[in-house]
Amino acid sequence: MSQPKTKDLANLSIVRWDDLPTFGVYSDQVLSIIEEQLAFLSPDGSEKIITPAMINNYVKLGLIERPIKKKYFQLHIAQLIVISLLKQVLPLTDVQKGMALQISIKGEKEAYNSFCKELEESFYHLFSQLDRTIDFSFTIEGIRNENIALKMVTLSLASKLLTQKIIAINGFNKQKKEGVDSLEK
Repeated sequence: MSQPKTKDLANLSIVRWDDLPTFGVYSDQVLSIIEEQLAFLSPDGSEKIITPAMINNYVKLGLIERPIKKKYFQLHIAQLIVISLLKQVLPLTDVQKGMALQISIKGEKEAYNSFCKELEESFYHLFSQLDRTIDFSFTIEGIRNENIALKMVTLSLASKLLTQKIIAINGFNKQKKEGVDSLEK
């Protein structure tokens, strides 16, 4: 699997609540959905984004509810997508608290869709500006208090992935001299 180009990451799109299966799906189908949606986390495909053991541990830890007759539904899948993303930058206990807080404020569907929107905006703002000085003013302008944690955690994830990409290509300044296209390898 080839590494996603920065243009692709600038246009990242995560499946919304209404596009998740409305019927129960088995573990192997959940794994496929999440691996497909979050393939950008392991550009070369060398790392598993989620495994059956991880799902079982998340159930045991109370991060997600037990499957119903071995089937997973929208909430399960949405939570597994969020957990798989946020565990990159936060401890699981903070992920659990953050998910519970957002769900209590917005409800399941809106909390998940808001997370997806914030994540996509964070990726857009960082990855679409690589050929010029990144303007970080978007990070603080117009953020409502109830969204500040969500904005910061999605920016953290986008920043982490950008940092990993820069390190993987042996530095941004070297690549900038050669042109931004070399960053898109």
